[in-house]
Amino acid sequence: MISYYQLGADKQLNEIVMAGSHDAGITGGASNVQTQDLDIRQQAEAGVRVFDLRIAAQTIDGIGGKDAMLRAFHADGMLKKDETKSRFVMDVGRQETITRTKLRGGAFGLGLTRMLAEARGFVQAHPDEFLILKFDKCSNWALIAETCVNDLGAFIYKGTGNLNTRTLRDLRGKVIVLFTSEGVVAVRKQFPVNSGILGIRNLYDKSGDKTYFPAYDGLQYFGKGGTSVAKPFGKVGQNERKQAKLMQRGGHGNPEVMGMMYWTSTGLLESIENRNDTMWNGSNVAALRRMWKKGLSDAIDERIAHHVDPTSHAFGNVLKAFMPNIVMIDFADDTKCKTIYELNHVAATALTDAARALDDEIQQLQANYAQLQRNVRQRGGRG
Repeated sequence: MISYYQLGADKQLNEIVMAGSHDAGITGGASNVQTQDLDIRQQAEAGVRVFDLRIAAQTIDGIGGKDAMLRAFHADGMLKKDETKSRFVMDVGRQETITRTKLRGGAFGLGLTRMLAEARGFVQAHPDEFLILKFDKCSNWALIAETCVNDLGAFIYKGTGNLNTRTLRDLRGKVIVLFTSEGVVAVRKQFPVNSGILGIRNLYDKSGDKTYFPAYDGLQYFGKGGTSVAKPFGKVGQNERKQAKLMQRGGHGNPEVMGMMYWTSTGLLESIENRNDTMWNGSNVAALRRMWKKGLSDAIDERIAHHVDPTSHAFGNVLKAFMPNIVMIDFADDTKCKTIYELNHVAATALTDAARALDDEIQQLQANYAQLQRNVRQRGGRG
C-alpha cells in the first residue's frame, strides 16, 4: 500500500502530491454518470487521500413510512429537484425537516454513513495515514456535519488553523472534514471550528476573494475541474488544455496555496469510464507528467521572482513553491495512484535543484557585493 507518511513525518501538506477521487461516492449508475468502481476504503487502500463528496437526502421506504438517507449524488443542476419535507433521517435517527432531492438524471451513490465508516476503518488500520473529505454542492449541511462528528468520533481531526502548513505528523490517524463556504456558514454556530468541521476555499473562484489568509481555519487551494457541456465530445483534449492554463496561472499565487488539478473528463453523453481509460493510456499519462512538471517549473520561477529576497539568508536551502498537490481522478486504482505518488520524487528533485540555483545566485550576489566594497575602498585610498 502507498504510504504518504514515508515521505517524511515533517513534510507539510502543501509539500506533497496526492491522489484525489472525483465524485468519490458514485460507484454505480449509467456509463456517463459513474465515476468510481471502488468504495471509499478500497480507494484509500489504492492511494487516494482526498475525496470529493456531494451529499443530498434521498427518500427511501421505511418501516413506518418514508425515511431519508444522506447519500452521494452526481447530477447536473438542471436534473435535480429539491423540496422541503419531513422525514425520519436514518443517519441521525430522528425526524427532521429536510431538503429532499429527486434526480431526473444522474444517480445517487454510496450512503454517507457507510462512507464515514470506511474512512474511519482505514485510519484505524493505518494510523500513520490521513484522509480528507471535501464536501461541496451539498444540501442539509447541519445533518452532514452532525453525522461526520458522531460517526468519526475520535478519528475526526479537530485541529484549527492553516491546514496547508500542517505536517503529516499533525494529521496522522485522522479524517479531515472540509466544508465549502456555504456549508461553513450554515453550521458554524452549531459546530465551532474546533468541533471537526473546517473550511475549504478555492482561490480560483471568480466571484470570491482570491486573497490567501495564513490564519484561515482549513485548506486553501487553486484549481478547477470540468469541461463545457456545450462541447460534449473531445473531453480528454479539452481537459488537458484547461488544466495546463490553470497550472500556469497558479504559479503566480502565494507559495503556500495548494494546487489542485483535475485529470478527469466528466460529461453528459459519453462514457466516463471509456474516456478515463483514454486519459490513462501511455501518451496521456506522459502528458500528465509533462503538465505537472511544467506547472511546478513555472511555479518555481514565479516563487524565485516574487516571493524570495535573493539578498536574504533566512531561507537557506529550503524553497517552497505553489505546485499541483492534489490530482483528482475518475476510477481510482492502484496504478493511477502510484503514477501520482511518484510525482513526489519529481517535486523533491525540482525543488532541490531550484534551491541550489538560488544558493548559487546568492553566492554570486555576495561575491559581487564584496568586490564592490573592495573597489570603493581602493578608490578611497587613492583619494
